[in-house]
Amino acid sequence: MNVVFLVNGAVESAAGERARRIAAQLGADEARLVYRSAGRASDVVAHMREATRGYRIAYAVDLAVVPVLAGVAASLRSRFIVDTGDAPAAFFDLVGMGMPRRIAARGLERLAYGAADLIIVRGSHHAHDLRQRGYRRVRVIPDGVDLAVFRPTEDVELRRRLGLADVFTVGIQGHFTWYPSLGGGMGWELIHAIALRRDLPIHAVIIGDGPGIAELRLLASELGIADRLHVLGRVPYSELPLYLGLCDVCLLTQTNDPSSWVRTTGKLPGYLATGRYVLATRVGTAADVLPDEMLLDYYGSWDLSYPERLAGRIAEVMQDPGWRDKGLALQTLAEQFDYGCVAREAADAIRRTAELAA
Repeated sequence: MNVVFLVNGAVESAAGERARRIAAQLGADEARLVYRSAGRASDVVAHMREATRGYRIAYAVDLAVVPVLAGVAASLRSRFIVDTGDAPAAFFDLVGMGMPRRIAARGLERLAYGAADLIIVRGSHHAHDLRQRGYRRVRVIPDGVDLAVFRPTEDVELRRRLGLADVFTVGIQGHFTWYPSLGGGMGWELIHAIALRRDLPIHAVIIGDGPGIAELRLLASELGIADRLHVLGRVPYSELPLYLGLCDVCLLTQTNDPSSWVRTTGKLPGYLATGRYVLATRVGTAADVLPDEMLLDYYGSWDLSYPERLAGRIAEVMQDPGWRDKGLALQTLAEQFDYGCVAREAADAIRRTAELAA
């Protein structure tokens, strides 16, 4: 058996990490990994050229144009697996993308799912949605985290150097986007929550990059809390636990709409494994995993009332003498996302799919 992983991302991306973990379970001689490295057109050609070399399995990591087109081309001679945690068409509806892009996203989903011998999704809600739509070859294999790397980490000196020694920190990690049609993006709710409770020493810690960073800086300045926004930038996977350790609370805010119930994220396993206290909206995998006191209601596709509820809940956590222990207790929940188990399960799914071609 041999497998080509068609990765919708660069070597250091989350998709790349997932592909490498699964490939390692198959053996060094069994897997070839192809990453994004240039523009879309060039990457489509490169991925398609590699995918059609006669591998037993073409494995697309993420539902996107480059890996899907290459995987569909490979499916003429190979078995094809799609591994995704997103529903692009529903997400484009949410953020108000133009009709051509919405139509293209729906077409891409139908093409990928129709050609796939197996559809791997990261959460049970996504699996339920696909089965309701008539797809039967669906398997849930969650997002993963390396429990040997992601552990509770406290660096008092780093916290002091960053000006966070005597404040209560609320952090978000990821790629920060901004959607004018909605009126904000990831982190919007935190900036507003801090502005609502400027009487409390709450500071925002932003770990990552993306076009939304500039918008968050502008919003914080407009609300008069620019000094409470700390943008740390993107950090290597191996160093991420150190920077998550700067966050007293980590946020996972997902809107209450079909795309968010389906969409999963690697953030949650990382937060759990590092023993962070988590505040999340009652949506998707977080609603299935987290204790009720860490979940907040979110109304609709863009909830203007949410920052006020979030601010109130952060204030309550600050008054709870047991919040640190409650965060550390979440480590046991991370075990279900252990990359060792996740990668073995995915490798088993690949082997079973390859047997269909024997």
